[in-house]
Amino acid sequence: MSVHTVRRGDTLSALAKQYNTTVDKLAKANNIKDVNTIAVGQKLKLPDSFERPSTSGPSKGGGDNFQQAPASSSGRAGPARDDDGRQFPTSADGTPIFKQGDAQWGGRSLGTGSSISAAGCAMTSTAMAMSKITGKVINPGELDAHLDKTGGYAGNGLIWGQAAKMGGLGASKPGWSMDTINKQIDAGRPVVIGVDYKAGSNGGSNGTDHWVAVTRREGNTYFANDPATGKEISLKLQGGKLVGGPSNYKSTGELVTFSGGNPKPGTAPAGGGSTPAPAPAPTKPSGSAVKGLDLPGGDLEKGAKGAAVKQLQTALVKLGHMTQAEMNTGPGVFGPKTEAALKEFQAAHGVPNTGYYGPKTRAAFDKLGADVGGTQGTGGSSGPGPVTGPGNEPGAKGGVSLAQLRKIMPNLSQAKAEQYLPHLNKAMAEAGINTPKRQAAFLAQLAHESGEFRYMEEIASGAAYEGRKDLGNTQPGDGVRFKGRGPIQITGRANYRAAGKALGIDLENNPKRASDPDVGFRTAAWYWNSRNLNQYADSGNFKELTRRINGGYNGLADRQKYYQRALDVLT
Repeated sequence: MSVHTVRRGDTLSALAKQYNTTVDKLAKANNIKDVNTIAVGQKLKLPDSFERPSTSGPSKGGGDNFQQAPASSSGRAGPARDDDGRQFPTSADGTPIFKQGDAQWGGRSLGTGSSISAAGCAMTSTAMAMSKITGKVINPGELDAHLDKTGGYAGNGLIWGQAAKMGGLGASKPGWSMDTINKQIDAGRPVVIGVDYKAGSNGGSNGTDHWVAVTRREGNTYFANDPATGKEISLKLQGGKLVGGPSNYKSTGELVTFSGGNPKPGTAPAGGGSTPAPAPAPTKPSGSAVKGLDLPGGDLEKGAKGAAVKQLQTALVKLGHMTQAEMNTGPGVFGPKTEAALKEFQAAHGVPNTGYYGPKTRAAFDKLGADVGGTQGTGGSSGPGPVTGPGNEPGAKGGVSLAQLRKIMPNLSQAKAEQYLPHLNKAMAEAGINTPKRQAAFLAQLAHESGEFRYMEEIASGAAYEGRKDLGNTQPGDGVRFKGRGPIQITGRANYRAAGKALGIDLENNPKRASDPDVGFRTAAWYWNSRNLNQYADSGNFKELTRRINGGYNGLADRQKYYQRALDVLT
């Protein structure tokens, strides 16, 4: 005869349904005279006929019927207890069952908005999986507090690797594979999967509607802890997908697995955790997965679009920080999924997890053998030429005239203006700098950086850049060799290499070519688009545009003077 320990909220009626028996049989087996009175902690003997709980569970809030999973033949594992002494039910394999709407944590803010109750299914599922693998109960409130402190959200999106760190684990997003799922859960290691339930969502606007933690299987039936209902549910394997549960869940192909912790947790002991065994080798792909892969040489951030973003996404997929399914929802679009995956990569490689693709992140990819600054390394959208940039609208205003250029840069001589104008206009056309706002911002920055095209090469020797690894200056003499050149003064071996590859010119071995007008203006346009600066010009955010060129606000007043003059001339 098995025993059930009464938990808060239990009633004889509910327990009778759970264990497929009757209230009278429960009362008789336990000598209970008042069937309305049972105490928390009381041990109830279960009649021999209980064997499996009822398969007709309660309805979800909206009235959708679903099946609650049956327990294994050995009965359900005992309750799990967190550090505060609070007990939680467990699935048959011993994984704690948390409900995202639990009063203890449901109202906590999730990332930048919403709440755990409304949108915390991924985080709650992760807490359940981590608790089983580590042998320590980590409830969603505790995990959310950890993520708040460590930058574990990208908007409201979960950064899986950052979450896993709370339990000393790693996390990866391999491609959908039932073989992978089976190997994990057969070892007692739950996995987290994405599911759809909204009609016609096909992955949802964010790639999936909901997340559940799959914990075990019996033949083609898989059992999962569902954070929406706080129940263990059953899913059937059909055509390579898992389907069933509330509102007819259908797996979307998104899969998260965890490395480290107990290699084979098995069934957790009732009422407590165990000491984790030594961690197995991580399942995340090795860094060699990106060896030789082209990656952009310029900065990228959320909102960027184009071939460079697609390159970055491809690398993140190969390294297991992003799934192919996630990339397919927005190839070449730097959105929340890409930002979360990049933050995870950064955290795993000792880079501040800002979600910004900058010099330190490029250096981390470079260490893995990636070809940083590959041939498609620009921040532009699709279109002819490697410099072509975002928003190159057909019919937009063409280049500037000689008279306009000299009004914007009054100290530029007639001869120099005539010499430079064809190269300037060609570069702007090639880069999609083709509206008055874009042209004004571009010309203002160039005017300041080059002294109205007076200096196409930095006056200083460049010795100050010697040894600057963040600029790619790794060889003796690189500081002088790759000092600032061109009207925007590109600097450092890494920038010369990236610009040269993008433009089809070997600037790394011929750095002085960057000061020639036919090349210099193109490098300026490349630099502009590699940092997606047209979008800041379009929005009129000249101050932020300056920061992204200069790294700060040096000379801002002078730059703004040119900017206003250019706007007056061009509009």
